[in-house]
Amino acid sequence: MAAVSDPTRRRLRAAHGRVRPGLQRGAFLLEALIAALVFSFGSLAMVGLQARAVRHANDAQYRGEAAQLAQAVLAEMGATDVATLATRFDARSGGAGYAALLDRAKNLPGVSATQNSPDALVGPGPSSDTREISIVVYWAAPGDPRIHRYATTAVVVGR
Repeated sequence: MAAVSDPTRRRLRAAHGRVRPGLQRGAFLLEALIAALVFSFGSLAMVGLQARAVRHANDAQYRGEAAQLAQAVLAEMGATDVATLATRFDARSGGAGYAALLDRAKNLPGVSATQNSPDALVGPGPSSDTREISIVVYWAAPGDPRIHRYATTAVVVGR
């Protein structure tokens, strides 16, 4: 068998797709840097998703508290004589029932006596012994410039 010379070996290796070791210097470092960059972007995306999930969970909690507050006031109105509903619960009259609603609404973020206070309106109902009730509860979540609201209406029948 004839001996193959060194330059011929190099040409054969190059023809078979093998690259000389001297040409690969720094390739591993470049691959490691790209992998670190991809991992960093993935980590930032996960942190962003987590922050968004927390914000949505807080908004759901505040919305649930506002709904519970409005339903509790409606239940209290249902146990009250319809002739005194407007004087006790209407925001325009500022009675004891509305004062209690405002006091409970202050547990929501961004609510005070002068800012984002709830609305409770008592109007005539479909018949003489009913009243139409409209309750709107507002709140402003921390870090969110928007004012959120929960609104409900009901007809209360006299007892």
